[in-house]
Order: sequence, then structure tokens, then C-alpha cells
Amino acid sequence: MKSEKWAVFMILSFILIISIFNVIGSLTMLILEKKKDINILRSMGASEQLIQRIFILEGIFISLIGAVGGLILGLLVCFAQIQFELIKLNQGGNYIVQSYPIEVQAMDVLSVFLVVATIGLLAAWLPVRKIIRPAENVRIVGE
Repeated sequence: MKSEKWAVFMILSFILIISIFNVIGSLTMLILEKKKDINILRSMGASEQLIQRIFILEGIFISLIGAVGGLILGLLVCFAQIQFELIKLNQGGNYIVQSYPIEVQAMDVLSVFLVVATIGLLAAWLPVRKIIRPAENVRIVGE
């Protein structure tokens, strides 16, 4: 059972890594759409670190909202399985239990959250680091 749990955890981690490209893509598009606003912030005196922090925080918020939403949905499905036995085992077999057994462990929930948060942080940091660069030829309106 432990090896099954680790195998499922690894498979879901790989799925998460693949799906995190959506976050990278959405942050990249957001940064490209906000280039004019970034230049306005620069002209008002905002440092590169502040601008990067803004977009990194937005990426972290996107990842955390997804992580918390996914954990809530997953826990609801687990508790529904525990309470209502939604997934039944083969009726023809000689099983002690009639439905697929579920046990929610706090350490598993915490490890899933930490993996999602870590990958989300990397997904937020990568596009911001590559795309936000100081504008060399910033034109001031009216010149």
C-alpha cells in the first residue's frame, strides 16, 4: 500500500509539473500585456525588484488558490468516499470491505500542499526572471 501511495503521489506530481505550464503561460501573457504599465511604474521610480515582486506574488497567489481549491476538492471527494462508499469493489470477489478504503492523513495533505507550493513558486519565478528587463529606450510622453 505504501508503494502504491508513493507511485500515485509521483504520477500526480508529474501531472502537476505539466499543468504548471499553464501558470507560466498565463504569467508570461500577463507580463507582455502589462509592458506599458511596467514602464509607467519604472518612470514613477519603482525598482526592478518591486516590479518582479508584484508579478511573483501574483503567480504565487494563482498557485496557492489552485492548491487550496484542489486540496478542498480532494478532501471532499475523500470524505464522500468514506461516508457514502461511492467507489465499490468488485461485487463478485471475496473482500472484507465492500468499497475502496480511504484514510486521510495530515502528513499526506501537508506534503501535497508543499509540493504544489514549491512548484508554483518556481512557476512564478521563472517567467518573471526572464521577461522583466529594464527598458532601454523608454520614451516619455510629450518629447
